[in-house]
Amino acid sequence: MGTDGTYEKSEAARRLNILRTQSLATLVLQELERMILEGELKAGERVNEKALAEKQNVSRGPVREAVRRLEEAGLVEVVVNRGVFVRKLELEEALNLYDIRAALLGLAGQLLVERLSPENIRHLYDMVNRMDTLAEARDLESYYPLNLEFHATLMEFTGNKRLADLDAAMAKELYLFRRRSLVTGSGLSASSGEHRQIVDALANGDVEWAAAVMRNHALAGKQRLFKVLPESDKKNQDHKRRNAS
Repeated sequence: MGTDGTYEKSEAARRLNILRTQSLATLVLQELERMILEGELKAGERVNEKALAEKQNVSRGPVREAVRRLEEAGLVEVVVNRGVFVRKLELEEALNLYDIRAALLGLAGQLLVERLSPENIRHLYDMVNRMDTLAEARDLESYYPLNLEFHATLMEFTGNKRLADLDAAMAKELYLFRRRSLVTGSGLSASSGEHRQIVDALANGDVEWAAAVMRNHALAGKQRLFKVLPESDKKNQDHKRRNAS
């Protein structure tokens, strides 16, 4: 009992409160992602934390936690003394980033063949097996974090921290676009299948094959994104290409 005659919260109660906040934050996070994906919140628009808390019938704590996660993912940005805004990444920028990422993954493939141990290969296959299961269940909420972990693990195994940092930065910028490309049609199963091809190539020890498979994985992601774009965006991109040629 505290000095004021009230009972202090037990450690178990504090942990339950943390878990509850984290669970509510996950729900708020999913709602924010939905609002952005469906255009309710547009790029550059301010996120009204108070209104969102009232809409979700939660306190400000879970909303702040959800915003923090989105900021880490690169989906929103916090502007001091102004608030939280949906991060603006133009479609053309995203498509260009896919091309750059393809080159980085190709380099990573070359480095990995020379560095991977049998234990590393087994670990990567274990991750791919788990992704296959999640893809079959169409469980995007579990698949996507594991997808990020798989790529981060590949980059860590290259032993090149600068390369890993560059890839992580691009992954954050492409967060929204990558999720959008996975959620439609056969996006999950295609992505998981490409991951298995990557590990097969690395296990084989063929430098050129590994580099090509990893490079093509990024370009395939770009194509998946293009398939799910609204027709107006596709026409705009085609128009820009014709003008540039």
